[in-house]
Amino acid sequence: MKKIYLLTTGLLVLLAAACNKDDSTLASSLPVAELSVKAGLKDTFNVYTYKDTLRITPEVTNENDFDFYWTLFSTDFAAVNSLGLVKPDTVGRTKNLNYVVLKDPGTYYLVFNAKDKTTGIVRQKNMVANFSTLNMTGWYLVKDNGGKTDMDFIYPTGRIDNWIATYNNGKNLDGDAVKAIFVPSFKSSLTTQATFPAFMVASKNDAAIYRVDNGAQFMNFDNMFFSKPATRKPQGIFQPITTNFLGFINDGKAYAMYKGTLFANMPLTLNNISYNNLSPMTAVAAMDLGWDPVRKSVFLYNGQTYQELKVNSTNLAGKLLNTNANLQWMTGYPGGRSVAMVLLRNPQDTGYLYKLNASFGPLFTGSGVLIMNADTLKPQHSLMNASVIGGNYDVDLIYYATNGKIYMTDVASATETYLFDVPVGETVTAIQHIRYPEPVGTPVPPATVNYIAIATSTGSRYKVYLHTISGTGTLSPAPVKFEGDGRVTGVMYMEQGKGTRIF
Repeated sequence: MKKIYLLTTGLLVLLAAACNKDDSTLASSLPVAELSVKAGLKDTFNVYTYKDTLRITPEVTNENDFDFYWTLFSTDFAAVNSLGLVKPDTVGRTKNLNYVVLKDPGTYYLVFNAKDKTTGIVRQKNMVANFSTLNMTGWYLVKDNGGKTDMDFIYPTGRIDNWIATYNNGKNLDGDAVKAIFVPSFKSSLTTQATFPAFMVASKNDAAIYRVDNGAQFMNFDNMFFSKPATRKPQGIFQPITTNFLGFINDGKAYAMYKGTLFANMPLTLNNISYNNLSPMTAVAAMDLGWDPVRKSVFLYNGQTYQELKVNSTNLAGKLLNTNANLQWMTGYPGGRSVAMVLLRNPQDTGYLYKLNASFGPLFTGSGVLIMNADTLKPQHSLMNASVIGGNYDVDLIYYATNGKIYMTDVASATETYLFDVPVGETVTAIQHIRYPEPVGTPVPPATVNYIAIATSTGSRYKVYLHTISGTGTLSPAPVKFEGDGRVTGVMYMEQGKGTRIF
């Protein structure tokens, strides 16, 4: 078998220093056995980590002359350059390798070592081992079941039920599901250039951040804060369009993480305004919208601080302040569209549905018109009794469940349209627009995955339907796409480690 010349000359020297030590003073005078491998080795091995076992059975002509062992080197040499030596992992001590792969995904150098029993000289055969993961492409269904929060993962050729527990020694999160989001470009420290995709998952009693590639818990509620909150009550998570930050709501208080550090307390009071009893509902756009249920006002998250809406004679922002109404739902459409939807309800059950220009100028500086469209909804409007609401990134439509029926409302006219009944015995638990890839950039990339996902529960089992969207926004009938144990509260789709936002 030919040698792999991906290894640089310098690396070969390091490998020799690490693995090819000769402790015999007689080595120079004794005959040296040559390593001859007839079959069983190849240049590259491709396996799934946390799933496969790497089995290699080399045929060695003179195997009785050697003691064998296998070593594995990471290709991330930056971490060990300061030591001047590449440290390997020994993954086998026999001629035949039977290695259960539990490494992070990536490219590794696999070395077959044969130590001459007489001289102690080590002969080597170098190979490439590509460890990939099933976790990077597929559907993640956030669910709770029996008072525990987990995710089921459906990939192109199979599924992993209770994905969190599978990768974390059977441990998931205590309490019913609150929310889970895809977190891009997470990192272990401020100085590292290496990033990885992650999930942040919150239950009523706990919260944690998990790596997507290997499923391992990276942080939990006990170690993700500079100063851990006295009350453990996770309520909301949001990923700003500025992906350096991550937002978290716990017990009515907001926390912000600059990735590579920990969650820091956001101010409880700023400019004589209290922010210590905040809604868990947020909307992500050019800036992130929050809701203060005490003042009944929309405000803005701005990194690790807050900003109030700027009111002037033309932007109509005053309609979102001191409203004497309660927030029912809001969502943001960041990227190319840059709008947000806010649904309020006053004590007389009258509803107010606002479409906002959520680009940077109207939000940050108060320039231009903020409220692009305003609808007043009568108490009898089906949206006023909705139990679950979802949006549509591409067009001004809202989908929702009311008394076992699915409706849509046109934001421009407030026209409600009945679509279909939910099957008897099923209760809607989530409605989302699943749009991939993320609609950012110029031009905005067209959607290659485009569904309205509707999740239902029969009590102990869930079903997820993926409805295609017609040119007029209506939903085509859909068979059950996924089903399993528990109650689904959120759906995410991912390709090659890039996941969808919650719309």
